[in-house]
Amino acid sequence: DPGFIDHVVNKKAEVVRVYLPPDANTLLSVADHCLRSRQYVNVIVAGKQPALQYLTMDQAIVHTTKGIGIWDWAGTEGEGEPDVVMGCAGDVPTMETLAAVDLLRDLLPDLSVRVVNVVDLMRLQDEREHPHGLSGADFDSLFTRDKPVIFAYHGYPWLIHRLTYKRTNHDNFH
Repeated sequence: DPGFIDHVVNKKAEVVRVYLPPDANTLLSVADHCLRSRQYVNVIVAGKQPALQYLTMDQAIVHTTKGIGIWDWAGTEGEGEPDVVMGCAGDVPTMETLAAVDLLRDLLPDLSVRVVNVVDLMRLQDEREHPHGLSGADFDSLFTRDKPVIFAYHGYPWLIHRLTYKRTNHDNFH
């Protein structure tokens, strides 16, 4: 039920955490983190089907600790800013994003694509709104200030817009 995440995010930012691990190693890292935490409501959204493995355990721990990051190996971005940013949160949306980038690589080889994977959904919020939120500069360094962002998420789209509405590039989030 995608409405469950919306319901949780409406609670106090000091206690709410929402994690969408993209693969099994990241799921293990997120679960370890959540089981060690206290005084939080931790929501982990994970599928029940076998999934592809993208990150080694060490990479997964680093990615989970950051909560969000550019997957250089998945994109086609060279030097400078990309032409488009493909964002994703969750196991199936990540798989769909990587498949889309593969198609773009074949169909538009000159298109520069950046892939940003989000494990900790609250990283999308401003740091003044949530303890896990990113500063404006950090957010812009991931999603750019003016490039189109296609964000794959299997919940209600308004939640992503709500979490990013104060961001410089909000109008380009789709």
